[in-house]
Amino acid sequence: MQRSVLADLLTSYPYNSASQLHEYFGDGPLPTSYGASCAWQSFEAGRLVAEHSGVEAEFRIDGRHVAALYRDTDGITVLDPYLLHRLPLRLERADAVDGAVSLTADAYPLRSRADGTPVPSKVRVRWRLDDDSVSLSYVRFSPRRGHNIVSRSFVMRPEQVLAQTPPPPHTVRPQLLHPEQHSVSVRVVHPGTQQLAELVLPLAGRKLRLDTRSMISKDNQGAVSRQGSRGFDRNREMVADAVGVPPQDVEGVLLKAAALHHMASPADLELAAYSLEDE
Repeated sequence: MQRSVLADLLTSYPYNSASQLHEYFGDGPLPTSYGASCAWQSFEAGRLVAEHSGVEAEFRIDGRHVAALYRDTDGITVLDPYLLHRLPLRLERADAVDGAVSLTADAYPLRSRADGTPVPSKVRVRWRLDDDSVSLSYVRFSPRRGHNIVSRSFVMRPEQVLAQTPPPPHTVRPQLLHPEQHSVSVRVVHPGTQQLAELVLPLAGRKLRLDTRSMISKDNQGAVSRQGSRGFDRNREMVADAVGVPPQDVEGVLLKAAALHHMASPADLELAAYSLEDE
């Protein structure tokens, strides 16, 4: 059941950092096909597993990130759709070495080197038995650098567990305005091609134009395309096709979320500039 839920979510419930801005500062949640932010992806995984199997998740949190954890007598299983791992992260207690269980699993995007050699992304997991902490690292190949890079890292500790999912609105709203949130974007794994594509609207700078001219896109290799280019149009159409709406609807969702973010943000909020370099 966990495997089935994860596989379906990866291609049908995209990462969408705009969704909760609409829900908590706008007119309400977006349609499910638009997906949701990273924590809500884990909430949805937990909801679906519980709905189909009756097994409830433990939702651990590190900062603004949440993972769904399942424990049994033999070990633990982790579901974290945001990290794009292709199979559930299963850690068996019997596999412990020096008090820890380690695992490396394939993840999206499935990139390639210049010579065409495939380089799948990876999620590295380490479960320490003494303190029950779970470390997660997301690693993907950088075509520009020619080697793998660690893109995200989290440590999920047993004392940091959400008592309510989703958390109450007064807890959620400040997190949506966190300085780390310097863009709004929709990132999909296309269900037909298994390729990654992302449409991004940077938020840094109060004078930034809130229109499509400020948008960029990224393809499966992490190459950045500007608005008006063939690459941009191709990536935008892939995102829209995965969501099941016209491209202008996806753009509208990002533009409205950016406007909501600017209206709700404190005047002294400083956001880092969004990188426009190819990965």
